[in-house]
Amino acid sequence: MRDTDRMGLAVMLATALTLTGLGPITEDGRLFSDSLLLIAVVGGAGIIARRVAGAGVAARLLQAGAGLAALTVLGAASGVSGPGQLPGLVQDALRWTVLSSAPMGPNTGVRLIAVAAIGVLAFLADQLAVGYGHPAWTLLPLAVPYLVTALALPALVTFWPLLWLAVGYVGVLLAEAANRNRALRFQAADGSRWSLLLGGGAMLLSGLLVAGLAGVFTPGLDAGRGAPFSGQGPVEMGDPSLDLRRNLQMPVDRPVLDYTTSTGTGVYLRLTSLPAFDATGFHLNAIDLFEGNLPAPQGAPADSPRYSIDVTVGDFNSEWLPLPYAPASFTASGQWRHDPQSLSVLAAGAGQKQATNALRYQATVIDTTPSGERVRAAAAGYPVDGSTTAAVPDDLPQRIRELAQNITADAATDGQKALLIQQWLRSSRFSYSTEPAPGSGYEALTRFLFDDRTGYCEQFATSMAVLARAVGIPARVAVGFLPGDRVGDGWEVSIRDMHAWPELYFGTLGWVAFEPTPGVATPPSYTLPVSEEAPTPSASATPSPSAQTEEPTAEPTSNVDEPEPEAVAADLTWLGWTAAGLLVTLAAGVTPALLRRLRRTRRLVVRQPRQAVAAAWEEVRDTVWDAGAEWPQGSPRQIGTRVADDLGPDAAAAMGRVAVLVERARYAESLGDVGQLGADVERVRAGIEAVRRPPWWRRLFPRSLWRGLWWKG
Repeated sequence: MRDTDRMGLAVMLATALTLTGLGPITEDGRLFSDSLLLIAVVGGAGIIARRVAGAGVAARLLQAGAGLAALTVLGAASGVSGPGQLPGLVQDALRWTVLSSAPMGPNTGVRLIAVAAIGVLAFLADQLAVGYGHPAWTLLPLAVPYLVTALALPALVTFWPLLWLAVGYVGVLLAEAANRNRALRFQAADGSRWSLLLGGGAMLLSGLLVAGLAGVFTPGLDAGRGAPFSGQGPVEMGDPSLDLRRNLQMPVDRPVLDYTTSTGTGVYLRLTSLPAFDATGFHLNAIDLFEGNLPAPQGAPADSPRYSIDVTVGDFNSEWLPLPYAPASFTASGQWRHDPQSLSVLAAGAGQKQATNALRYQATVIDTTPSGERVRAAAAGYPVDGSTTAAVPDDLPQRIRELAQNITADAATDGQKALLIQQWLRSSRFSYSTEPAPGSGYEALTRFLFDDRTGYCEQFATSMAVLARAVGIPARVAVGFLPGDRVGDGWEVSIRDMHAWPELYFGTLGWVAFEPTPGVATPPSYTLPVSEEAPTPSASATPSPSAQTEEPTAEPTSNVDEPEPEAVAADLTWLGWTAAGLLVTLAAGVTPALLRRLRRTRRLVVRQPRQAVAAAWEEVRDTVWDAGAEWPQGSPRQIGTRVADDLGPDAAAAMGRVAVLVERARYAESLGDVGQLGADVERVRAGIEAVRRPPWWRRLFPRSLWRGLWWKG
């Protein structure tokens, strides 16, 4: 075997092993099989081309041509008849990526683009190792699949892809060592062969040790998700409201679970509730989780009836267990803990983020559904977490406070106030739409209530909860699923049944669900006028939307999982596919810049004040790095002063404010107002780019992406 053959095979194996890094992103098995085929074609063509044409340009062209031909065949097998379909495929892939939750389902556009990118990486790794004789540099293309996942989905990264990356890379280094010592094959009496094997084994063990330590100390890795050297860390809480809009806008509606109840009725299935409210909206806060029996629901009558539910989850990944309110007990495989305040159930241990996938479980539920008469006569109570769920921020706009008073002016009880707020939001003043609205925080809430009055369930639920708090009723926002559609003796829930609704607290009733969102679900019977109220309460707070409600006004798009081939006049030409290859290469080139922009966006929407300040400080640091400068040492004020010295007056003042907030976040009990933090970060960024505009290559390959992997300052 030639040295180049050995190295080519080692690179092929290493590239194949790196595909494990894409596991958290996609569940499309064909993406992996097609990628393996393309890796084999690119690597095998390289080996053959170097034997036929040597190691020059001709061999590289033959290898690239073979890869492009294989990609053409894979495209044709997926129903792509020519390059004229590429713009539509790219557009469809982008939309699918934005609207899908991880791991993404199969999509032709995403699959072909990903396979093409893997083919480019295989070609680059082969050329670095064989064509240019620098095997150590193959770590750059080999690490791309892992880094894409680590940067885009840090909470889902596990130890094992890093392990296989290390194994593949060490294999390339061993092939290089074998090539340098190939004469040992003819020296049986010489101990050098054993030295080579021992050295290679030491390299492999070192790689495994480094990968294991990285599984503990790398911020992107989730301790407790498979790293053998990591311990059982704190339970992570994912905010389900972040997936709400994306799931409602999914281009393809798909079932995620089905269930049956002992009463035969449909029920709302809660994931959790968001108790804390501030200028950024409703969100989770730190909670204590417990094992063992669930407590009784706060405030609910002790003689409330019970019913049972049997749930089978399909393709739905969540650490929150979908359950009706209020669960009394449940039986589910795995490790689960509960929050005694919200009665939410959260997974713990390895595989936390995928705990519900393909899970079947049973639960006994306390039916807290009140009668309409009791709701109308109810007075607001004060729950155990009332300091959070009844709090009204001091900076809540006065217009919203006055609106709440005006809506409820004719109410004699707190229960009647809640009914009037729901009635006002469900009136013809408002309309339902999943189209994104501009703005955030108080600005978006004010615009929704007073101006455009168009939104989706989160805006309606948030508005009712805020208006209720403004008139003295504790409130929180629940996130979960609508009852779904009746199928036979059970109910089927789809991904676009994900929903948000408010829960209000009354002293004699406990937490009561309301439905202010028009056009999606019928409001609970206990919130209807007396003439329309059902004679007896059911086990479901709300009837099935499939039988008694309008369809959402937002029209879903057609199924784009396997788009129909478009009629194209252009024939399949090599020129067109060459252009497609250049387009894929260009896409691979701009990926770092897109990842950097995504990181900036995620940092500037952090809701918790102290976390927002820390994220803003990291963003300023990365902006300095990306501009080619060094991040100063010292205290936040010292760093702020040094960075501000090079900026204009407006940007310098903003930098000073950010530095002061960082210092307060680290040492003071109170932060003060952080409302303009995001705007100040943008001012600093604009000021830095004005005096030190990065060259084009720094913009395409931001330095902060790789410096941030090891920087701890």
